[in-house]
Amino acid sequence: MSASTIDHLRARSHEEVRVQRIVYSTMTALLTLVVGLAVTDALKLTNVYGVRTTDASATGGGYTLVVDHASVTRPGLATPFRIEVRADAGFDQPITLGVDRHYLAMWDENGLSPAPAEETVRGEWADWTFDPPDGDVLLVSFDARAEPGVQSGRDGAVQLLIDGDVVAEVGFHTRVMP
Repeated sequence: MSASTIDHLRARSHEEVRVQRIVYSTMTALLTLVVGLAVTDALKLTNVYGVRTTDASATGGGYTLVVDHASVTRPGLATPFRIEVRADAGFDQPITLGVDRHYLAMWDENGLSPAPAEETVRGEWADWTFDPPDGDVLLVSFDARAEPGVQSGRDGAVQLLIDGDVVAEVGFHTRVMP
């Protein structure tokens, strides 16, 4: 006579049952944690899965360069990238911002505001030249989403050029999480 399923279950050792309970308990706890984090993230109570930003700055030649960039993002997410230039004495000439082309390649661009008066390439740099703004602040916003194919992240840099000379440079890193 063959053994029934119930007889087979009864034949399991206490050790097997204990290990199975530990595995089930651990999996349940992990699933609860992941779902809980997702819910708190969706309710804007935490920022576990979204974009994290920070800024980096440099000064030189009477100018301050501030780059607000993502320190962490995910593929396909809209990700802030803003460049601010402050001039101690205001602007009386065009401003050129050099942006690392390798860094720009990790983004699906939706727009750049304001639009530069001129765009050129200088080796590994995309140079955007802006007419002098009114006042003492130029704020440039790059609207983009992280390219879905980028899975790790990249170093980037922005240079402020006045009359063709680099007066300030900021380096940074954006990590792309899966």
